[in-house]
Amino acid sequence: MTEAQSLHGATALERTRPPGLLYNLFVRNISAKLAASPMVAIVLVVFIGCTLWTIWFSFTDSRALPNGAFVGFDQYERLFATRRWRISATNLLTYGIFSLVFTMVVGFVLAVLMDQRIRFEDGFRTIFLYPFALSGIVTGLVWQWIMNPTLGLQSTMRGSGWTNFTFDWITNTDMVLYALLIAGLWHGTGFVMVLMLAGLRSVDGEIWKAARVDGIPTGAPICRSCCP
Repeated sequence: MTEAQSLHGATALERTRPPGLLYNLFVRNISAKLAASPMVAIVLVVFIGCTLWTIWFSFTDSRALPNGAFVGFDQYERLFATRRWRISATNLLTYGIFSLVFTMVVGFVLAVLMDQRIRFEDGFRTIFLYPFALSGIVTGLVWQWIMNPTLGLQSTMRGSGWTNFTFDWITNTDMVLYALLIAGLWHGTGFVMVLMLAGLRSVDGEIWKAARVDGIPTGAPICRSCCP
């Protein structure tokens, strides 16, 4: 083999060799990376940078203004000893668990009912999904008016003759968390229903036909095939 042939073979081998990590990271699709660079910079500076900055100052004796005096876990010990923080953490945990469980359960039940090919399905689906299109501020204001004892449901029912009717959860410290839970369920259940309905519609129809032929109750395929 001549020197020219060897050189040509080496050049061809370099051309067929897959690009390295640095090429894929910096050179490949350079135009798309340049277009996304402002977003990446914002994420790095605003979100990640500020998060790390906040974590650092949580280990200092900072109050209203940042202070660089390192104090270790003193701030966390003072926070954990505060009764208001413990109540807030308990309420947040309670709301998160109940909201997640009830939203999933109610949304799945609605999806199963909608999957029965009922009449006016498009209208019902729009009605159930519409609250999700509203902002959290609008949802809060609407339910604040509904639960207001002097303006909302309680005032309306008492004005209709039900003088003993009481629905003052929003002013009751023991029930206000559940009032917020009702508003959260109203806001998010429709979206879960749409997701679950899309999953049910993607199930092979032969499963339902086989279940009907074998005489299996309607709920069994849903629980054993669709839920997993």
